Amino acid sequence: MTAISAFSSSVNEFLQRDPRAALGVQAMGVLGCALAEKVRPPTPRTAADVPISGSHVTPEWLTAVLCRGVPGAHVVSFSNPSGSSGSTERLALRVVYDDAGQRAGLPTELFTKAGTKVSQRLLTGGAGVLHGEEHFYMSLRDKTTMEAPRGYWAKADNRSWRSITIMEDIVATRGARFVGPTERLTEDQMHDLVRTLACMHGQLWEDPAITVLRTLRQYIDRASAMVAARDRAAVGMDRAAQEIPARLHGQADRIYEATVRSLNIGTNEMPQTLLHGDAHVGQTYVTAEGKMGYADWHHCLRGGWAFDFAYAVNSACEPEDRREWERGLMETYLNSLAEYGGAAPSFDDAWLSYRQQSFWPLTAWLFTIGRAWYQPEMQPVDRCKAIIRRTAAAVDDLDAFGALGI
Repeated sequence: MTAISAFSSSVNEFLQRDPRAALGVQAMGVLGCALAEKVRPPTPRTAADVPISGSHVTPEWLTAVLCRGVPGAHVVSFSNPSGSSGSTERLALRVVYDDAGQRAGLPTELFTKAGTKVSQRLLTGGAGVLHGEEHFYMSLRDKTTMEAPRGYWAKADNRSWRSITIMEDIVATRGARFVGPTERLTEDQMHDLVRTLACMHGQLWEDPAITVLRTLRQYIDRASAMVAARDRAAVGMDRAAQEIPARLHGQADRIYEATVRSLNIGTNEMPQTLLHGDAHVGQTYVTAEGKMGYADWHHCLRGGWAFDFAYAVNSACEPEDRREWERGLMETYLNSLAEYGGAAPSFDDAWLSYRQQSFWPLTAWLFTIGRAWYQPEMQPVDRCKAIIRRTAAAVDDLDAFGALGI
């Protein structure tokens, strides 16, 4: 072994032992790619290319990704009539095809999401969610009839952490209205939302295609490496103390340990299915026909069904509503799960799983509000506090510690 190869081997071993250092090395590479793009912006032409944004596409590239499978079809022109920027750049995309594309009925009212800014790339890449929408829209979406956008293309680049997704513009095609993260849903909307989850869970129940996704345990390990989740959640407990029941005060370490144990159960002791992974109410929409759906599939995972159920119910419901509705919501979910092909557990077993999986919805928002000064503000403080109030009440009401035996 040469000195250079020995050094390289030693570095690789060190990075494997220290995930934070490995993320830092990757982040430096991303910064280098971003600087190179400023000097010479890439021009996407083939499906192998990943554009730097939804506005930096070309008719040639759009033809490659949208017209595949339709001989002779081409994109003639496109426009971006509106957009916004958050964790990703989001742009409406309107496409004009030639006669062959129009005859084939290729989609024209589209929406793009892209990791354009360095901060956006570091957030999605660092969190390990870079390929989430690629997996969902390119491999899994057609396996379920759930209410969710149709996807037409998604791809990410491991070196630059660029990513782009082209999906249906559900505002234009379905009259969708996106639900605010602290909006109070009605009982009927909640029943429809858990039916939506049951449809996805049942139709992807132990499907071999989900093995490409990360497990729940891998998910929290990455979060810990990226944001020091345990330490930041403890800070979050202090910052949101007024929203948290008194019996949970001073329990930061216990809550985090319970969170890890619950995700181990969801990884190793429950049937595996496709999970949305970030199923809080702010990821939902309601169509013009009143159907509740899920958007934003960056975080999709594999694990036990109750992870999504607990996150949806505990984040979406005011405590008084949840106490009144939760058993009925569980019955609706279990009936729908069986209808869509899942092996529905008994009500008592399901209720235990729900209680056990109630920690992550709280912990996720605790480390969000507990961010360090150098970490991005992923959610406004008032929004964090509102959801912490809901999810902390659920942990307390459900005796979630008791469900885990700790």
